[in-house]
Amino acid sequence: MISDVGTDAEKKQKATETDPAPAGEVFSVGERFFGMAGMSRRAGKTVFGADLVIEKMRGKSRPALVIVSSFASDNTKERMVAKCAYYGVPYVVVAVDGEELSRRLGKTGPTAVFAVTDPALANEIRKACTCIGKGSPTDGDGSTENRG
Repeated sequence: MISDVGTDAEKKQKATETDPAPAGEVFSVGERFFGMAGMSRRAGKTVFGADLVIEKMRGKSRPALVIVSSFASDNTKERMVAKCAYYGVPYVVVAVDGEELSRRLGKTGPTAVFAVTDPALANEIRKACTCIGKGSPTDGDGSTENRG
């Protein structure tokens, strides 16, 4: 009997090479993003950590925006994207590593995921993100001005 373990491994390898990233578009961020995120933290309108963010999504008052680091593990990114899609919570994947996110937000230890609970702050944070290679996201009125 011939084992086709190698072919299954090859199929998995090929599938991961051709499938798009589970997180979709990755956004670059500037000082405005960190300023608004810091304001959200100082106002007590943030939740840090994947498990706490998921717990918040399951509650009655869902987060207004989930921010995921593109440097987070693939498992964390896939899990957060799936949960956000399931609960209907908007999310943004940013090209900032966990250490810098933590440092800029005044936290200790790496931060791979955090959520903003205030809708107005979440809207401003979303506007501060610039899609890498595609300009900035639209702000609802169809314009794609670079806000950063």
